[in-house]
Amino acid sequence: MKVAGAAGIAGLAGCTGSGGGSSDGTVTFWTPFAGGDGEAMKALVTQFNEEHDSIQIERQRQPFDEYYDKLFTSMTGSNAPDLAVFHTTEIQRFSDALQPLGGLLSDGTADAYVDSIWQETEFDGNRLALPLDTHPNGLYYNKDIFKEAGLDPESPPTTFEELKTAADTITAETDKQAFNPDPYLRFFVRQFIAWQHGRGGKFLTADNTEAAFGGADGVALAEFYHDIANEWDWDEVDATADRGTKAFRSGDLAMTINGTWYFGVLQQQDYDWGMTKPFVAPGQSEPQTWANSHTLGVPNTGQKQEAAAEAAEWLTQNSLLWGTDAGHLPAAQDVLDSSELRSATVWEKTLSTFSEMAQNGELSYMPSTENNENYKRPVNQAIAQIYSGQLDPEEGIKQAATDVTNNLQG
Repeated sequence: MKVAGAAGIAGLAGCTGSGGGSSDGTVTFWTPFAGGDGEAMKALVTQFNEEHDSIQIERQRQPFDEYYDKLFTSMTGSNAPDLAVFHTTEIQRFSDALQPLGGLLSDGTADAYVDSIWQETEFDGNRLALPLDTHPNGLYYNKDIFKEAGLDPESPPTTFEELKTAADTITAETDKQAFNPDPYLRFFVRQFIAWQHGRGGKFLTADNTEAAFGGADGVALAEFYHDIANEWDWDEVDATADRGTKAFRSGDLAMTINGTWYFGVLQQQDYDWGMTKPFVAPGQSEPQTWANSHTLGVPNTGQKQEAAAEAAEWLTQNSLLWGTDAGHLPAAQDVLDSSELRSATVWEKTLSTFSEMAQNGELSYMPSTENNENYKRPVNQAIAQIYSGQLDPEEGIKQAATDVTNNLQG
C-alpha cells in the first residue's frame, strides 16, 4: 500500500448495532462516527435514502475504540456489513477481506477525486476503497484567553519560539492552562510522527520493520512533551483520557492540537476561537502535521457488492455536508472546488488553512502495517507516562522504540 506523506499529498487541495450483510435492497453500513461526524454522516445517509428507491442504506455506528477489532472479526467471519468506513492507514490490515472495486465502479470514477487521495486507496494494483476526505491536525486556540493575557488574538504562534512566548504569557497572566498537544491524551503518536518528520527524522525504517525514532530527534520531542507540564506549567501533570478536550471546550485551555472534526464541536461553544498551522515543535525545520483519510470499502463476503459500491460512490462524491458540517476536507474534486464549500463558514475558519497545508505537501500520514497497534500502543503509552512525569523522557522513548521494533518483527 502506498503510504501518504508530504509528497504523496501534494496534489490535494487529507468512529452498535447488529452486524451482517443484508439480503434485500438494504445496504448495511458500519461507521465509527459520533458527535458532529455522526450527525453529518446521518444527514448524508438520509439524503441518499431520499434520492434512491432501489437501494437504502442502514447506518450502524460501532464504538470508536472497538471499531476495527469488531470489523476485523466480522469480516474474517461470516457477518460482515455490506459497506464500511476504513481509515487509509488501516486498509492493509483488511486487504484480503476487501472486494476490489475496479469492475463495480462507474465510468470516470477515477477522475472524480483529488488524484493524490485517490492513489492512496490502491493496494497491490487493486482499488480497495473510495476516499471520502482528508482530515489533518491544526492548532486551535481560544481568542478570549489570548485577549485576557494581553496577546494579539489574530496572531497565534507559528513556531516553537512563538508558542513558548504565548504559553508563558498565558501561564503568568491568567489562571488558564496554556497548551496541550493532544487533548484526548491517548493519541500522542499522531503528532509525534509528524513532528518527527518535521525535524528531518524518520518514525519507522523504509520497510516498516524497525523503529527509527529512538535517536536525538525522538528524545528531543519526548523532552518537549515532558516539559509542557512538568517544567513550564503550561498544563496539568495529568494524562487522564479526554481531560484536555474537556478543558478546551469549557474555556479553560488556551491552545491544543486537534483535527478537522473539531470545527463542529467548537461551533457550539460561546467563546471566540481560531485555528492555525501546528508547526510549533522545537527544532521543526520542515512544516509537517498529522493527517489521515476516511474511505469506504466493500467486504468481499457481502451479498450486495454492486449496491454497496453505488452507495459508496454517491456518499463520497456528494460530500458537501461532510465538509460544511463535519469540517473535513472533501476528497471529491467537485465538492472541494464548489462555491458552496468555499463560501461556507468552515472554509474561512479552518478548511482554507487545511487545504493550504495539503496543497503545500505538509501532511504526514502514519505508516500502514498489518497491525498499526504494534507501533501506536507503545508510543502512546510511553508519551502518556512521560507527559504525566512518571517516566524519564529519554529512557521512555528509547524503550518505546525497542518495543515497536520487537512488535513489528515478532
